[in-house]
Amino acid sequence: MNNYIFEKIDTSYGTMSPEEVIYDYGVNYDCLEENEKSLFNIAWHGWTVKEIQTIIDNAKKIINKEVYDYTVPGSELAISVDKDYVYFFDWRTSEEEEEFSWEFVKFINFMEAFKIFVRDNE
Repeated sequence: MNNYIFEKIDTSYGTMSPEEVIYDYGVNYDCLEENEKSLFNIAWHGWTVKEIQTIIDNAKKIINKEVYDYTVPGSELAISVDKDYVYFFDWRTSEEEEEFSWEFVKFINFMEAFKIFVRDNE
């Protein structure tokens, strides 16, 4: 797995007092490979351990040719999971094909690591 750097992203851009700042939980843009830059759009202030675990659980339940689709709230990032691969789509682009894909195990490992980050930073 790549060395993804998870971070709390200040969405106020310094315009609010520290008590008012709302943070998105996401991935550092600069650590992403060029073809994975759309993964930055996973950033969302509503991530919880429970939400991430639900995605992991739903992905692991897939059998045969089923597909589990998830769109990150407030973003254009859609994730489509089948039992072998995970496809990432950025609906802001005109492309109909995925921006990139991962093997299923890489996705689960990423989400497990992301869950730990969110848990430790809530």
